[in-house]
Amino acid sequence: MKRILFFIVSAFISLPLFTALGEIEIVLSQPGAHSEYYPKADMPLGVYYDDDTDEIIIVADGFSGYYDVVIEDYYTGVVVISTQISGYGDSIDVSSLSTGTYTITITSEYGNVYVGQFTV
Repeated sequence: MKRILFFIVSAFISLPLFTALGEIEIVLSQPGAHSEYYPKADMPLGVYYDDDTDEIIIVADGFSGYYDVVIEDYYTGVVVISTQISGYGDSIDVSSLSTGTYTITITSEYGNVYVGQFTV
């Protein structure tokens, strides 16, 4: 039991270290969610923009079989990237994006939608 507890505490302590290496967390929200919002089981575990590698990193646990990902310009609404990734997460190359603010929309296979913004 002590080993399991040690592993869990170590994982939570080391998480900020991984995100501090050039990765910026993208906070996801669920449109239309109420104040008593609880994350759905198919919500990605984390979404990050890595400014060192110009990638969006989506971490997921496989609850959803896949995710449809759409990235659009925040101001114009023009879709610049549209792809589908594994339910276990993946990285998306965003090196083609010009400097600006973008909206990322992630839709699970169950139709649940998660939205966040990031700046390149």
